[in-house]
Amino acid sequence: MTKHNALAAGLALAAIAAVAWACGPDFPTQLLDDRAATLKAVPQNTFTWEAQHLLPAADAMQAVEASRWAEPQAPAADLPAEQAAKVKALMGSADGAAAYAAGDGLPDDVRRYVAGAVDYLRATAACPPAAQDESGNATERPPCTTFDTAALDAAQASFGQVLALPPEQAKARGAWAAYMLGEVHALRAMKAAGTPAFGAARDAAAKAFQLVRARVLAGASDAQGLGVASFGEEARLSLFAGKVPCPWAAFARNDDCVAALSPADLKHAIALYAAQAGHGSGQGVDSLAAIASAVLANEGQAATLIDGPVSQRLLVAYALARVAPQTSDGKPAEALANLVDAIVGSGVDKVAAADRLASLAYETGRYDDAGKLLARADGPLASWVRAKLALRKGDMNAATAAYAEAAKAFPAADDPKAPLEQGSVHLLMGERGVLALSRGDYVEALTHLHDAARAVGGDGNTYEELSSSGIGYGNDAAYIAERVLTVDDLKAFVDAHAPAYSTAPKADKEQAAYGSVTIDDHLRHLLARRLMRVGRFDEAYPYFPPAGDKRFGDVDLVATAKAYASAVHEGDSAWTDIGKAEARYRAAVIEREHGMELLGAEQGPDYFDNGGMFQGGSGQGPDSLKGEYVTEGERQRYRDSAVLPDRRLHYRYAAADRAVAAADLLPPRSQAFAATLCQATHWMLEGPPDYNEAGDGEEDKPVNERQRRASEYYARYVKQGAYVAWAGDFGWSCEEPDFAKARELKRAQQVRAVKRFVRHWLPAEIGVAVVVLAGLAWGVVRRRRRQIAP
Repeated sequence: MTKHNALAAGLALAAIAAVAWACGPDFPTQLLDDRAATLKAVPQNTFTWEAQHLLPAADAMQAVEASRWAEPQAPAADLPAEQAAKVKALMGSADGAAAYAAGDGLPDDVRRYVAGAVDYLRATAACPPAAQDESGNATERPPCTTFDTAALDAAQASFGQVLALPPEQAKARGAWAAYMLGEVHALRAMKAAGTPAFGAARDAAAKAFQLVRARVLAGASDAQGLGVASFGEEARLSLFAGKVPCPWAAFARNDDCVAALSPADLKHAIALYAAQAGHGSGQGVDSLAAIASAVLANEGQAATLIDGPVSQRLLVAYALARVAPQTSDGKPAEALANLVDAIVGSGVDKVAAADRLASLAYETGRYDDAGKLLARADGPLASWVRAKLALRKGDMNAATAAYAEAAKAFPAADDPKAPLEQGSVHLLMGERGVLALSRGDYVEALTHLHDAARAVGGDGNTYEELSSSGIGYGNDAAYIAERVLTVDDLKAFVDAHAPAYSTAPKADKEQAAYGSVTIDDHLRHLLARRLMRVGRFDEAYPYFPPAGDKRFGDVDLVATAKAYASAVHEGDSAWTDIGKAEARYRAAVIEREHGMELLGAEQGPDYFDNGGMFQGGSGQGPDSLKGEYVTEGERQRYRDSAVLPDRRLHYRYAAADRAVAAADLLPPRSQAFAATLCQATHWMLEGPPDYNEAGDGEEDKPVNERQRRASEYYARYVKQGAYVAWAGDFGWSCEEPDFAKARELKRAQQVRAVKRFVRHWLPAEIGVAVVVLAGLAWGVVRRRRRQIAP
């Protein structure tokens, strides 16, 4: 049942790779997408975690196995290089006696062990090779009954000689010899299956594997993880149905031998695999999964195992994590119903883990049974199930209280008896946030989701379905921060919970390190951009990342934000129209080049969270907000916080609008007028498309907004502007606007306008002048007469 090969070359035991689990999608989970499903989902841990906590390790032995997806690693060296080289050379000896004779200079236990290894390989040379998958990993070890008995006897004698040495003289190979002695007796048991000799051979093998663990715990070398591997090898000895061995692949196929195994043997094997898994063995986890899957598929077999606490917990854990509660045609899964019936029917005093069974009863729709089981269960998992039952009854207050009760009992991360894994803790925290949001407690909702995201680390999201660190909900926290909280509420939250940016790792001083930005960093930057979008520039500056932090790029965002704000202000307050136009264009360029960092929405429509590379994948929208547990208050806040214009990479549209506003203040016949419109056209033409609109160039769809704007800007240039040399490639080859020449042109236009006015109205102007002069002369004469008169 284990996937450890027999000793190869006397130096290492190569672990056969476990069957890889299917990988999940590379998206972080969002609890807010379907809140009803989130709050209804059954509380559970992953099967791997449950399997590793059936019998937690009480000693320091560790599994030495490659992870499911890792490349095979070279065995750890536990001998000096010179001795290791000599051992490798001796493995080519004709037999054990020759190897021992040539092993002068090696420690006695190593020398005798090498002799046994050579004879063991000689004895099993005719055994069928292990089957392999497409990657070359062994998948099944066929039974070997054609070994060379004489060579095997010699190997057994050499391994026995190692174990006969005083323990202090056999530290290098004492555990190894015990392990291989177990393999020798296991071969004899395999050949004797179905005969009276089987029991004695199996007992001898089991004692040898138990001796492995005793030697390791006494200080013998265990560089290959043989102490933990011996649990699996010993378990394999219990999986015989008469003459037929039941290897792990037989369980995966659910061969007939599985149903023929005695309950006592199965329970014994499960306990040993649970101990192996409890020491961190992925192979032990896989073996437990194979057993549970086959047993639940065999009618009546599960009922024969539930009187054992470890086997009962295994079946419940597997049923919760790996068995769908309904069949493909919508009918309840009979295997789950039968399991619950069997355990509940055996009496509450026989329930090994009432909280887990209550969760399984809840999943199968047996809510009354779940409530009865919870009466004798406590801890966070039990409180979590109580919250689900309260929600089912529509009692939001009771559900809130149950969630709070569960949170008070969160276990320490390193507690071997913890009822919840870290991923489940994070999920429970996240569900509290969903429930708070459904009550309209927006700040509390962000608090819970922020706590879950922070607990995971990094940006608050994990991207692997079976991540050992659990799943965080950074995207959900960002949605509430950007679209639900008011700007002032968010500012107060950030000040209280994310008062400063994290310190960049040393590697980041020269080059940005992927994944080193925290959820708190994201919230501070999100707030800065949100303040900028509503024009509260001075308040935004302290929330931008500090200059020189390479995690946020090479641009000094504070200085850039200040330059943008200054240009926006000057665009409205400069003394002259051309001064305003020049400032507006300067702001437009900053908006286009750094709009994502200064103004971009974390989620829709800009998707700062993925660098704007994709449209979608995070946040909420009008459709998802139509679901259950969404208040009208949240919908209104979502509408009020909309980014305008509500288009992908909205700042490009805003930059184009600002450039056009600059053109409005420029002389239409100036180069600057043509250049600003050309740049605005270019920003529309260069994309990327907004997928909420019709596609580019599709005849059966209307022209999208970018194309409409580009056509409008070009038409205005053609109608109002002067010819420029680059007009033939308008929108792609644009010069920078020359505002100095625009000023010269405007002054010239003003002078010409005055001259035209004077020429047009010259006769009238002369007449007016004559009348004015005559009036003045008459006034002077009249004044003098008054002075002369007596």
